[in-house]
Amino acid sequence: MYRTIPIQPTLPKPMLVLRAPELLGDKARLQFLVTALQQTLERQVGLQEPASAWLRALHLEPGEAELFIAPGLPYCGHELISAAFDALRTLLPDTDVYVRIARH
Repeated sequence: MYRTIPIQPTLPKPMLVLRAPELLGDKARLQFLVTALQQTLERQVGLQEPASAWLRALHLEPGEAELFIAPGLPYCGHELISAAFDALRTLLPDTDVYVRIARH
């Protein structure tokens, strides 16, 4: 006769650590890449946070790019890494691209 509605506890949203990423290389090119990555990740995986929440470092050297993503992001894990890698491969042809999870 009475309808029971189960109560589901909500988990607190993980706290994102915001900090300026370490950028090494040509400043104009780095800024272009960070902006392009932000737009790509927003479009492809729904990332809404600023780069300071997910990007720990981007290092550019001739023929090589290394991107470090913040550890413990509450969503998008593999999708975010794959989308970032694909975006950098498109933006930096003939460049070895490495996408890693930062240690902290």
